[in-house]
Amino acid sequence: MAALVYIVDATALLAKWVLLVPRAYTTSLVAAEARDQESRQATETAIQLGKLVVVDPPREYITRAVEEARRLGLQSSLSEADLSVAALALMARDEGSTVVVVTDDYALQNLLSHLSIRFMPLRTRGIREERSYVVKCPACGYVSTKPGETRCPVCGTPLRRYRRRRATK
Repeated sequence: MAALVYIVDATALLAKWVLLVPRAYTTSLVAAEARDQESRQATETAIQLGKLVVVDPPREYITRAVEEARRLGLQSSLSEADLSVAALALMARDEGSTVVVVTDDYALQNLLSHLSIRFMPLRTRGIREERSYVVKCPACGYVSTKPGETRCPVCGTPLRRYRRRRATK
């Protein structure tokens, strides 16, 4: 039977959820998001107790996560830390673990759902359906494929995210 692995984003660190489980994993980008003294101290304590392990996934998994986010039109909604969490989940799954990502981030939940990776929200209901989007310029029609791109490089207009319509059969 595959081992159950919890991978956490900043939500679980800020809520100190990692202190309640035997062991959880995160990335250095997520650990760095614990900025206030209380959250930083709880994160450091969890690391010292062996309840939180910081692992950065190899570039190939980051690339896979970014490519899937781009395919779904989620690239402008996900931070590098979010993408690192998805990459770590992909890596753990490829190593044969059963993965549950603890996150309240809807865009990350959507990406994970498309990747067939389980997630568990802490303070929200979580997403109810998978969605995909296209990020484009409402003025000139430029379609973005770059993570974090917010302005059209052609005309300078702020980019907007539009929900893709489902194909009818």
